[in-house]
Amino acid sequence: MYSFAHISDCHLGFQKQEKLQKIEQEIFENALDLCLKKKVNFILISGDLFHNSLPDMRVTRFAFRKFKELYEKNIPVYVVYGSHDYSPVSHSVIDLLTDVGYLIKATIVKDSAENKICLDFLKDPATGAKIAGLPGRTAGLEKKYYEILDRDSLETEDGFKIFLFHGGIDELKSKATPEMDSMPLSLLPKNFDYYAGGHVHTKSIENEYDGYGTIAYPGTLFAGHHSDLEISAKKTPRGFFIVSFDKKIDDVEFVPLQKAEFELIEFNADGMSSSKARSEIEKQIEDIDPKEKIVFLKIRGELSSGKTSEIDLGKIGEYLRNQGAIDVKISSRQFSSKEYNITPARGSDRDDTIKNIFSENIGQVKIKQQELVGEEGVALAQKLLHKLKQPRSLDEKINDYQKRIEDDVNQLLELNED
Repeated sequence: MYSFAHISDCHLGFQKQEKLQKIEQEIFENALDLCLKKKVNFILISGDLFHNSLPDMRVTRFAFRKFKELYEKNIPVYVVYGSHDYSPVSHSVIDLLTDVGYLIKATIVKDSAENKICLDFLKDPATGAKIAGLPGRTAGLEKKYYEILDRDSLETEDGFKIFLFHGGIDELKSKATPEMDSMPLSLLPKNFDYYAGGHVHTKSIENEYDGYGTIAYPGTLFAGHHSDLEISAKKTPRGFFIVSFDKKIDDVEFVPLQKAEFELIEFNADGMSSSKARSEIEKQIEDIDPKEKIVFLKIRGELSSGKTSEIDLGKIGEYLRNQGAIDVKISSRQFSSKEYNITPARGSDRDDTIKNIFSENIGQVKIKQQELVGEEGVALAQKLLHKLKQPRSLDEKINDYQKRIEDDVNQLLELNED
């Protein structure tokens, strides 16, 4: 009997706060240590090993040290790019780890006909398992790979087969991820024993689709998006899979990991005044012990009077940190007030809808500058939104990116720097 580990969406380098960085690395290190302890034959990483293609040196050194340990123990690590650690215009740290032999890319393209991608299999030397895979791309662009994939050659291959991929599947999308980029299951090649998925940050495993073996997403180990931390705060297990197999899969075990303590506070302000809501929130946070915990505060509901800004969320976060919280995450997307509430609007397309939303709501803004209201204000708001949505270039440092956006906005608003 053989075994392999299936890990995904580690997003190493996501965290910038020192204590969260430590947790991020400890959880990843714990996962690989458990792989060593359980003596798996190989490891699969189905994308987003890193949060960006060229993480800082601290993250890179950490990764090299840990993968070197696996290499010296003769445990191969097979990977595909995820949408975060892939770069179409420059090398990735994945390439460096591959060059020294610490990682093995599972995507091998054979000579192929025009407009067709023909993949070859990797054969794991110790187990004979055959592995093929495709990388993920930003904005779901990997779907184009699958549309021209030569599935016949993959489906007719015999032996124990694993398909390693990074992308969502339409049929497996949960209510929690309705807007996630995905593709139909039919684009995956059939007749594989195990489909090692990445990109989806929650654990799932399916065996019910005819022609397809086990389709598994282990979810993220930790990450750090608000949605990830909220799910973790609700005691949802995080971890990875260990799969036992010979000619067929014998067992799929989920291995939970826990290195962080969470405190979840959910507050419904519906029908309250701003002063009442502020008082009740303060009472709730005084009743918890946030020391050495990640605190997640979720506020929802519509205030009957007062403004949402009258509840100083920054001050609440500062109080919790002073009480020893590792970090504080506050979600207020579903929090509003009757004194200022966005009126929904529709349009013929996305841009038209945005314009109509601005037009319906700009009159609620009480300001003296007439150029910021009416049609002129709507046009300016659209231009400002366009400036703020500009993506960061792949080789652009975060400080340079922030400065570029600030300069563009200042120029648009005709603000002078003093």
